[in-house]
Amino acid sequence: MRPSSTLSLAALCAGLAATPLAAQNVFTLDELVFSASLTDVARDRTGVRVSRLTARDLANGGRLQFSEFLETLAGVNVTQSGPIGTSATLRIRGLDSKYIPVRINGIDVTDPSSTQTQFDFGKLTSSGIASAEVLYGSQSAILGSGAIGGAVNITTVDAPDEIGSEIGYNLEVGSFETMRTGLTYGTRFERGFLAVSLSNTNTEGYSAADENAGNAEADGFESIDLSLRGEYQATDTLTFGASVLAQNANFEFDASGGVGGDAARFSEYELLAARLFALADFGSSTHEFGIEASRTTRTDPSAPAGRRFLFEGQREKLTYLGVQSLDNGDTISFGAEAMTERYFSTDNTSPIHADYESNSVFTEWLTSPLTDLDISISARLTDNSDYGSKTTGRVAIAWQAGPSSLLRASLSTGFRAPSLNELYGPFGANAALQPETSQSAEIGFEHVMGRVTFEAGLFQTRITDLIQYTTGYNQVPGTSRTDGYQLGLSYIFLNDAEIDLNYTSTDARAADGARLARVPRHDVSLSASTPLGQRTTAGLSLQSVSDRLDTTTPLEDYTVLNANLTYTLANGADLFMRIDNLTDEQYQTTRGYGASDRAFYIGVRGTF
Repeated sequence: MRPSSTLSLAALCAGLAATPLAAQNVFTLDELVFSASLTDVARDRTGVRVSRLTARDLANGGRLQFSEFLETLAGVNVTQSGPIGTSATLRIRGLDSKYIPVRINGIDVTDPSSTQTQFDFGKLTSSGIASAEVLYGSQSAILGSGAIGGAVNITTVDAPDEIGSEIGYNLEVGSFETMRTGLTYGTRFERGFLAVSLSNTNTEGYSAADENAGNAEADGFESIDLSLRGEYQATDTLTFGASVLAQNANFEFDASGGVGGDAARFSEYELLAARLFALADFGSSTHEFGIEASRTTRTDPSAPAGRRFLFEGQREKLTYLGVQSLDNGDTISFGAEAMTERYFSTDNTSPIHADYESNSVFTEWLTSPLTDLDISISARLTDNSDYGSKTTGRVAIAWQAGPSSLLRASLSTGFRAPSLNELYGPFGANAALQPETSQSAEIGFEHVMGRVTFEAGLFQTRITDLIQYTTGYNQVPGTSRTDGYQLGLSYIFLNDAEIDLNYTSTDARAADGARLARVPRHDVSLSASTPLGQRTTAGLSLQSVSDRLDTTTPLEDYTVLNANLTYTLANGADLFMRIDNLTDEQYQTTRGYGASDRAFYIGVRGTF
């Protein structure tokens, strides 16, 4: 059994050629998921709630920003301070990005120099991404610090399935003077593969500060993304692999929302990451050794004098993961990780250097005491050079109540270590901070009736020792909480048309009972697609968000509708068109900052 961490081999961004039919979050119960445990597991054999985006979802939707796809999944919401490039915060069931680790093909891409260690989805395009999985609830036993709200695991395009070579291309133009291009080359040979990709996104954008308040200046974005990866099977039991990710982006933003906030500001962002691994596969057991390094750099050269900061975060990891299959069908996974994170910031007068080390050991037991009952038990011990040791665990149960019914439940604990910025940064740092801790519980039910799939679930998370900023960073007494429920319905029609509907109700409150900012109480997403003849596919998506606060100020409810159309040419290439915000809804996800008006895009993608 191959450990899931070996999926850390892919390109960050590339042109994507994909099939035209959408299958929004609809997949069979026995399909493998890669991030719910330390090893691959069938979806109906895990008690952990997982939502998934497939290559067909991404091809059908065709959105520019990847976060827009994530937002179609149950319980996922995104708020952003303007167009692509500006800061975007992902929330899973009301818990924001600092509680959600993000991995692109196994590489941790969260930024150690950020205010809190987190990933900014505002700069990630959808180019080259083939699929993604979203985990719900505290997952620190599997992923370590930060995994209180869940996790996002992204997989990008691969080399061809069969031996041979393939070139993929993508060209798209549209509103706001947008142009996106991508090119991939992949080759698979008898003992391995090589994949190289390059993509570029360039747009003039629209005003980050809401244009309806009198702000007219457009805030643009440009990004170049390059990746190279490969894998070589040296012997029947030993495989070597390497992956490199790189992104260089320049983007404009507004210092504050509202009238007068439309200052001419721009920033620069760079991500470099690499991973090497060696995998020994002995049939009943596998052993993987990996080394990983990343560097994230952010600069703000247009800031006022005295505030022109440079931030740089670095991370190095050494990892080991062993997986042993037992004669009785059980699986034992075990491993260790040594990680160093480094932080650097300067305004050219007061440089700050900080770092800490974190070492952990972990294990997981997958067992099936009955043919229709699966149990996973996970535990992790983490020792940090600044705050000492932390132990987390997870128990997840999946019961196949019938041939088409699944009942799942999980209990888990998690923690979030204070970031290096919170401990030592230039604004309100507090070196005495301790980790936040969490407890999560969930119970869910899924039933398939022919072409209909129904899902329902209840969830709750409790966080203690919350770190909050007032005049500085401090530990807040008490317990914050998120409670809610999710409902989902999917239907596949006889003509292969599909519809997928999700509803999430979330009540998120701080320890004093106040509602958490920007968390919608009601979130509805709908996706539909239908073939129109043999060559044409049409799609429609809707998101409706209501009952939100931005700090203590209510935000207006909104409903956004998007449409797309794909036509397959005789040579197999796809012509596509999409309209974002079809009804030209005027709305804000963050108070004072605008969202896209109605926008049109057209393009072509294919392979040869």
